Amino acid sequence: MSTAGRRTTPFLAALLVLAGGFGYLLVSQFEPNLNKAYIAPAQNVELVEIMKGLEVENEKTAQGILQLRDETASLEIRGGAVNAQVRELTRRLGELRTRAGMTDDAGAGVVVTLDDSAKTPTLSDDPNYFLIHDNYLRSIINLMRRYGATAIAINEQRILASSAIVCAGPIILVNSSKMSPPYVITALGNPEILSEGIRQDVFFRVLENYQDRFGITCSLEKNLSLLVPASLSASPFSYAHGEP
Repeated sequence: MSTAGRRTTPFLAALLVLAGGFGYLLVSQFEPNLNKAYIAPAQNVELVEIMKGLEVENEKTAQGILQLRDETASLEIRGGAVNAQVRELTRRLGELRTRAGMTDDAGAGVVVTLDDSAKTPTLSDDPNYFLIHDNYLRSIINLMRRYGATAIAINEQRILASSAIVCAGPIILVNSSKMSPPYVITALGNPEILSEGIRQDVFFRVLENYQDRFGITCSLEKNLSLLVPASLSASPFSYAHGEP
């Protein structure tokens, strides 16, 4: 074997070792991303199953709450006729229920409607701009509260201080109830103040810009006759305890 051949062989062996090591590093680097890609769908399936169970449980709870409210109202009406003290207690209880969102409320206010875009994103578009997200709903609700809303609901679900609005894959859960677009957010209060305040806010202007660019729906209307239904959730009292 010639001298040139002997020199080439170690060089090729070293090159093969380097190539093998580089290939191993590439596999190690991308392996976690592949695992995550397969874990995400499994998590989504689990969320959907949890959501279905919550929906069944919420339906049963809602029916029970409605029945108990009817019975309580009947007892209160009968008790109110006993004496002035009971009537005063009944009146105060009614006020507290209204503040806690446990009664239907009606009056003037505004309605904000948000909906996904009907356009199909191109390959160069970010599809997130064509959808309504849970943080959009939370931001609109915060604006309504800032400008004096006395009662708020999303698609007939009363919004309380304890209400949770979270994303669960392709849907949004409000008070553990499945929501799908369009999202109709109703707020009672002074229509002029609410409308002016929300329209002038930077966040609402951004949504209007998304409407022009990506085709989502973002509308605000004043209305003198709106209804915000009572909450069917007992969550305000979930963590209440008596004195030890």
